[in-house]
Amino acid sequence: MNTTQPEARRELPSISGFVDHKQIRILMVSSLTGESMWQVEQMIAEQFRLLAKELISIKAFQSFSSALVQLNPDLLLVVGNEESFSGTDLEIIAKAPLKKAIWLSDGAFTSESTARLVALFDYVFTQNTLHIPFYQHSGCKEVRYLPFAADRSLFSPRSVNAEYRSYLLLLGDARGAGKEYAEKIKHLFAIKKVAAAGIGWEEYPGLKVLAPDAELQDYYNGAELVIHWGGLTAKVFDIAACGVFQLAEGHPNIYENMNPGEDIVIFHTADELLEKLHYYSNHADAKRAIASRALWKSTYDYSFLQMATKLLHTIFNYS
Repeated sequence: MNTTQPEARRELPSISGFVDHKQIRILMVSSLTGESMWQVEQMIAEQFRLLAKELISIKAFQSFSSALVQLNPDLLLVVGNEESFSGTDLEIIAKAPLKKAIWLSDGAFTSESTARLVALFDYVFTQNTLHIPFYQHSGCKEVRYLPFAADRSLFSPRSVNAEYRSYLLLLGDARGAGKEYAEKIKHLFAIKKVAAAGIGWEEYPGLKVLAPDAELQDYYNGAELVIHWGGLTAKVFDIAACGVFQLAEGHPNIYENMNPGEDIVIFHTADELLEKLHYYSNHADAKRAIASRALWKSTYDYSFLQMATKLLHTIFNYS
């Protein structure tokens, strides 16, 4: 392996401290795995190609030391944390005299190995605001919340067959706090068509319990209302991109991008869930307006293009 280091960081021209993103050259190293993540990788790369002067995209299992030397980029951007890097590659990352950022695919969970990895980077972007203190404690000063947007090729408004339709789609486990939510609204299960994805729903008769590996986009489009808890932003963005009304348990992730009462409705207790469910069930115009705003914003405000723009702005215009 060629372990020659790239040349020293070059100065980018700027006006009043703002760097022209069209002058930036990026080497993107992806460690995302799986078919769905391959799509995410492609969409991220497409947006940076629109925004930057040049983007070279390679997989993490390829040796990127030669690419670093040949391209001498302004930014090394690692996307994901699913593949293990070799010791040599980690040493190259640590010593590279250029801006370094990692956009994690950490979701609900993180790990000590991820913490050790992110310590090598100047900028860390996480899928979960709750992980920020953990990464900061690991030695990362610049940690920001930046979720992946919805894959619009999978999640978009569409007509679906009757088997996917429901009055209410529930997403989350019927345990812990979820058990309290389920008990509060279970009277609806006998009079409405309700589908549920998660653990513990089998004890509620009348529900259509979805398989753990069920593809959810058609169920989103077939639901009149979606209720979910757990705080994963990917779920929020995917539902919004389908143009479907959603009631979500309050979580710090949601407040970073959504406006409760405008493009999503938030609940914090079982009583509040029941109250808001009844209200929006009886106010179709208000429900439709919220879902429509979420759909519009998923195209612009929380699209992959906007997320990529935020990442570059954070690195090159706030440093």
